[in-house]
Order: sequence, then C-alpha cells, then structure tokens
Amino acid sequence: MVLPIQITYNVKWQLLYMLILGFMASTIIGTISHEAGHYITAKALGYHARINYMSTIDILLINGKLTDPKERMLITLGGPVQTILTGTIGLVLLFFFRRSFQSASKLNLKQWLIIFITLFWLRQTANFVIWVSNYFINGQFLTRGDEVKLARYFGLPEATIVTITALAGAIILFTVIFKFIPIAQRFTFILAGLFGGIAGYLLWFGGLGEMIMP
Repeated sequence: MVLPIQITYNVKWQLLYMLILGFMASTIIGTISHEAGHYITAKALGYHARINYMSTIDILLINGKLTDPKERMLITLGGPVQTILTGTIGLVLLFFFRRSFQSASKLNLKQWLIIFITLFWLRQTANFVIWVSNYFINGQFLTRGDEVKLARYFGLPEATIVTITALAGAIILFTVIFKFIPIAQRFTFILAGLFGGIAGYLLWFGGLGEMIMP
C-alpha cells in the first residue's frame, strides 16, 4: 500500500499550541517512565534504587554484593524495554483503530493520545541524533547510552542497537505522520513536534527536572 505522502503548509494555530504542550509533556513523561523501567528492574533484583530527573541510581544491593554483569545488563535493558513496549502498545492500538483514523478529517483527543503513546518510539531516534551530534560537536560518540552499553554487553559494535532502534523509530514516525494523521493537520503536527520536543527537553534538563526530582 502506498502511503499518501502529502502535506499542506497551513498551520492550525490552536492545534499547534495544544500539540506543543503535548510534546513537552510527553518528553518529560517519557523520560521519567524510561527511568522507571530501570528502577523497577533494579528493585526486582534487590537494589536500593532511586530515580532522579535524568538517571536511576542503583548502587547498593540488599545483600551488600556488587552488581554482576548480567544484573547490570538487565537494569540497563529495563529502560529501553519500557520505552519500546509502551510505543509498541500505541502502535498496536493505531492499527486496531486504523479505520477511525483513516476516515477522520481531524483527530480527536483519544486519537491524539494514541499517537503520543506510539511516539514513545521516537526516543530511540532522538537518542541516535544526540549520539551522532556529540561526535560532530565533541569529536567522539557518547558512550553512556543504554543502547551502547547493551551492544558492548552482547559483543556487538557500539552503533548496532542504537542505529537499529533509531531506524525503527523513524519508520514508525513516518508511518504515523503519513498514514494516521490527516493531511490538513500534518504540517502543524511536524512543527509542534520540533518545537515541543526541543522545548520539553530544554525545560526538563535545563532546571525543572532537577528542581522537582533532584
């Protein structure tokens, strides 16, 4: 099936403001829930773990032993699994309700909610962009990302998992835009994603996150 790759370059201003807020909230919620994936895994393995605004601290085991490599891998895996699983649930809902999306001239609140759940996958693509950008800015790739750590654990090239999941996220984003969002709302959605995603990131990591979850 050929996707209708069309965009009309008119902005729905009320929708734009609402979607920008939606993307800002989703960036923050996505970050916290991702860390919750690490946290839940760490607690299940017996760690005294806590979440702050950008990471999960999981240093002390109840029995006082240091982390073994397999446990460290599972804790690292918990974050991406949560993000990807949530996004996949959204994707399944999209296809389950696809007829209502395809017949809509504009989306309702429930439909936008499903879209935003699906776009949890977008974190994987954003991670890849940040990973590559750091190379051009600082001359080296980031080495602290979950996907890079997992690739090392499994003996794969560091770029393997971050690249594959980023590609999957990009394909899903492309599908969402051109298959499920009505033509009249697509340009507004793309603008909102750019401005809202960046604004949410800067807001959360620029001070609000540390103030709320130090």
